[in-house]
Amino acid sequence: MSKKLILESDKPLTKTQIIKLMSDNSNISVPVLKEIFEDYQKLLFAELDRVGEFKLFDLGKLKVTYVPERERVNPLNGEKMIVKAKARLKFSFSKNIKEFANSLYI
Repeated sequence: MSKKLILESDKPLTKTQIIKLMSDNSNISVPVLKEIFEDYQKLLFAELDRVGEFKLFDLGKLKVTYVPERERVNPLNGEKMIVKAKARLKFSFSKNIKEFANSLYI
């Protein structure tokens, strides 16, 4: 059974605070939780490299898209320039997260 998380500050939580809260809430030791998060990060990188996307449980989906090299005009001097090709990360939030966020302001 999980305990209620009590947050004492209005500031965003740090990585250390998140792990400590989760450890207190789940009775899993801090070193084990750190290892779990490191393994999860390795899995995320491997899946992004393998298939280009990774589903984060009920939070949403992280996706890598490729943006090809293109020509643009510099608005300051009108000079043509080449913008290098790059990979771009996109995150699509799940329906549950969108509904929760909208409920905060309605």
